Amino acid sequence: MRIEDIQRMAHDILEKGSIENDYIEYKKSATFKDKILKTICAFANNYMNREIGLLFIGIEEVNDPKTGEKAIPKRPIYGIEESLIESTENSLKQLLANIYPKVSYHLITDVVDDRNYIIVAVEPGTSGPYQTSDKAESDKDISLKAGRYIRVKRDSRLPNFKEEYELLRKFAHDVFSSNLNETATLDDLSYEYMKEYLISTNAREDIRNQSKLDMAKSMGLISESEYGGYRAKNFAVLMFTEKPDKFIPYAHVEIIREAIGTDKMEAKIFDGPIWIQAKQVSRYFKDNIMASYTVRDSETIEHRIVYNWPLTVFEELATNCILHKQYESPNYIGIYIYNDRITFVNHNRPVPPVTIEAMNKETRFDDRQYLNPELKEMFFALDLIESYGSGIRRAKDALKENHSPELQFLPDNDTDDYTMAVVMINDEFAAIREEEQKSSDVTKEITKEITKEIKKLMKENPAISANEIAEMLNVKAEAVRYRIKLMKKSGEITRKGATKAGEWEVIE
Repeated sequence: MRIEDIQRMAHDILEKGSIENDYIEYKKSATFKDKILKTICAFANNYMNREIGLLFIGIEEVNDPKTGEKAIPKRPIYGIEESLIESTENSLKQLLANIYPKVSYHLITDVVDDRNYIIVAVEPGTSGPYQTSDKAESDKDISLKAGRYIRVKRDSRLPNFKEEYELLRKFAHDVFSSNLNETATLDDLSYEYMKEYLISTNAREDIRNQSKLDMAKSMGLISESEYGGYRAKNFAVLMFTEKPDKFIPYAHVEIIREAIGTDKMEAKIFDGPIWIQAKQVSRYFKDNIMASYTVRDSETIEHRIVYNWPLTVFEELATNCILHKQYESPNYIGIYIYNDRITFVNHNRPVPPVTIEAMNKETRFDDRQYLNPELKEMFFALDLIESYGSGIRRAKDALKENHSPELQFLPDNDTDDYTMAVVMINDEFAAIREEEQKSSDVTKEITKEITKEIKKLMKENPAISANEIAEMLNVKAEAVRYRIKLMKKSGEITRKGATKAGEWEVIE
């Protein structure tokens, strides 16, 4: 990032009074050596995947009693005397020498409110993870515990076990989807699915007519194994094998649904290529779950349609689960459909800078990172996602248009390793359905009573006809004949003798 761009960014932050966050920190002076050192180490590790980290020296943080905002820059700034600029910069350089590997940073002197301050601009490193030294811990002027610090929200701290694992994996540049699968070869990829994908994405005809080997090479699906032959990459397995979870366990979606009229759950598994899974689960929802009522307002001739859950919400959240799953994790994607809600569960958290908190508050994630970059590109080419980072916005907009409760993401802590999206049923739809159910229950009771009366009349007069029963009960003859047909089928009654001259026998 250019120096002038950093200065412009810093001025903008100060003018707006931006609060401290995962890439902004304010310090009144350079005497807070331990805090400065761990923050710079955290910025270098860039756990939240930001473009740059900015530490402001000479700017005091305060709380705003009017707005309740915490850690905003105090204006006019505290500043640094011009005669102390050089010595402060030298002191910072000596301090940052306690981080290894060496951090890439800029020391920029700037002026605001006619006072000097220093920006320590830390560029994301690639040779980490970065950590502070034992020497800094033993130095009485610093006394900072040695370790690999990360920045989460406005807190520079040591990572927990899960965060440490993610940090190590990040700097190992280990992307599971890009790695060669342990067992899958070119033979395990479906030539038909590969061609179907190329046709769906309007690939050039010469590519669509290639041999399977040449096609796989041109699509980057395979690499030569050190033991000979061609091995398939994990994203190729997910996209183009008949059963991906044969090679990558739990690479499937399960829809678990309340069985109507029981307290049990029933499951349906979708286990083909994951882009086919995305289409199939959406079709299943549309055919089996989605329902609507047409509501006409008494004051107008207009009508509106109210859905239990809009199709767009299900499609976006289901596809998000498939696209953002951590496929090396031994857990399937679970979509749980209850009477009053649907929950979408992935057993991994979003990749920073996207967080659960942000997904609840925000609608766009333009700078989001992807666990499976190849899948992102292929889903985009297939129109399974419209634009990067916009699926949650479309889901929220669809719920708002349907006047449904807001989308909720869980968990509400920083430790549980899962992401759950909860979509509650539309309140108006639920109310109409409840009224219908009550009416249906009443109808069933009425039908039950009529059945009892028909049996009673048959006992009193076994030769009675359907027309006579209808006249005596004051109901339509067609309804009586229909009930008689059902009772005969269920074995409650039987007919003896000729059609006209026969008699009814009621079986107790």
